[in-house]
Amino acid sequence: MKRFSILFLTCLLIFVVSLSAFAGSYPDRPITLMVPWSPGGGTDVAARLFAPYMEKYLGTSVVVLNKPGSNAEIGFTWLYNQKPDGYTIGFTNLPHLISNAVMRETKYKPEEFIPLINLVTDPGVLCVKSEDDRFPDLKTFLEYAQEHPGQITVGNSGIGGDDYIAILAIQDKAGSKFIPVPFTGAAPTRTALLGGHVSAATMNASEAVQFVDAGKLRVLAVMSEKRYPDLPNVATFNELGYHVVSGASRGISAPPGVPDKIIQKLVSAFKEAANDPKFIESAKKAQQPLDVMLLDDARQLFEKYNITIRDLHKIYQW
Repeated sequence: MKRFSILFLTCLLIFVVSLSAFAGSYPDRPITLMVPWSPGGGTDVAARLFAPYMEKYLGTSVVVLNKPGSNAEIGFTWLYNQKPDGYTIGFTNLPHLISNAVMRETKYKPEEFIPLINLVTDPGVLCVKSEDDRFPDLKTFLEYAQEHPGQITVGNSGIGGDDYIAILAIQDKAGSKFIPVPFTGAAPTRTALLGGHVSAATMNASEAVQFVDAGKLRVLAVMSEKRYPDLPNVATFNELGYHVVSGASRGISAPPGVPDKIIQKLVSAFKEAANDPKFIESAKKAQQPLDVMLLDDARQLFEKYNITIRDLHKIYQW
């Protein structure tokens, strides 16, 4: 028995020393950055903008790997099951990470990911065609919806996504009733709105700005705590008396079990990368609204989404 105890303690010591040495040399080979969406989308753009600055401050190459499908569930599940050695990390977009698990049983547990950084938050907006004089402002729009229950159709980019959840949040706070009309993304949603096939639409602010500037769309309100820089004259829902905060947050997480020393190295590098003036400039040009939060702050953002989504799901059961 004594011999077994000595052997066990020896093995444990070797493991601890090996782990410490491993963490000290990290990273000594390329890191994979998983994107759970197709190339060319907003998250993919953010990843490819950020990757060179990750390389700069981590001192190793970063390979962007796209794993799209099932509202990002394929990518999330893949990341969840990777070896916890710090060499595979990935984007865990909110609200999708949570809403997938609310809608159905998933093979990952959202709360077990380790949030490293939230990089971008693209707030939601409610918009109508610019020439639609029925709805000059948010108040008129909501009153009309209350007076004509079930007649206002609102386009969005799919059940369980941030645009869809935004519609439910507006209903919950304003007491209006809409008919959500899901599409496969922001582009077909805009097309339907501009063609008069839906009364209004929810989308991310960055997806609307170009069409507002061209005089085709009018944003009734922005779903953020403060006004969106590229829509400075548009009030937030909060300013207009409705506490509706919604959007798409693009952040990077590690799979469960990554050692703390490695987590700290990643976060330290991410902090420097996100504050690099050249990265900030490139993100602005690409209309990626930076909203940098690290570790505990990123975890708190996750918890906010988690509470909001689960509360809404209890009511609407989408």
